[in-house]
Amino acid sequence: MHASSPRASAERAPSLPEPTRLAKMAISAYNTSLALDDEAVYLLTTNAAYRLVAGQPQQGIELDLGIGATLTQSAFIFWSKGAIWSAPKQGGVTRQLARFPHQLQYFVASGESFAWVDRSDDGLYTIQTLSGRRPRILVSFTGEISALNMIGELVYFVHRPTDGSWRIGSVRITGGEPAYSTERKGRTPAMLTGSDYIYYYDVDKSEIQKLLPDLHQEELQLEKFVCSPINVASRIYCGCVEGLFEVSKEDHKPRVLMHGRRGSITNIRSNSKLVAWTFDAGPEMLAVDMLPVVGLGDKAAAKP
Repeated sequence: MHASSPRASAERAPSLPEPTRLAKMAISAYNTSLALDDEAVYLLTTNAAYRLVAGQPQQGIELDLGIGATLTQSAFIFWSKGAIWSAPKQGGVTRQLARFPHQLQYFVASGESFAWVDRSDDGLYTIQTLSGRRPRILVSFTGEISALNMIGELVYFVHRPTDGSWRIGSVRITGGEPAYSTERKGRTPAMLTGSDYIYYYDVDKSEIQKLLPDLHQEELQLEKFVCSPINVASRIYCGCVEGLFEVSKEDHKPRVLMHGRRGSITNIRSNSKLVAWTFDAGPEMLAVDMLPVVGLGDKAAAKP
């Protein structure tokens, strides 16, 4: 059964809030990422980090971020020229944290801690972190590791033991034995998200699932609804070709936030204050928009 149209199944409002445009740049929307803190939205491109605040000029820091950089509470973490680096988010001296000879895949962070996934030349996947100035392996597999997310001291990941199965695992950044969900068949989740629990979009079933800490129990949040990309903080946010949708964690009802605009949404990030997203605004053109979270759900859910 095909998923129903998000726009058709979501609650509609007579007038939707107008997003605030934070930036528009002549770069591809598909090689960037977003990060948030309590004060700003950060756009990470291959060669710079931009601090975006509504009503203020954008501030850029030239950095060789490449692909896969992340933001801790205080700094951008990235790989460049055979090493892992840290650059203060407010600007300042970039310092080398450790040597790492080849390009890794990407980083995830929680607080000041971070980890990354790497694939060696012979196909061995590892999740690693730093112990002092040395990389330390947390888990290693011959099967693919993807879709990392980090909550507190736990790194969550998707592992594909065989071509036809996958499972979600977790490992503490301090080390120890990993834990796993039961194996399942089908396509792997493209993303793991969440700041309290793990959420993911099951593309085969068109379902949003919440994974409980034991990794064996799930709570269905919404079914027959397209949600890719997905981001979850205080609320669930879904991007699709129709636009941007909010799903309440309480009533699990989707609400339209933005629809009918040209361009695919490529990234979504949110916290308790705002939701921001990037979208493809044309050939080699990216735009970043945002909406406040406070009162957003009530306004978007208003009846005609």
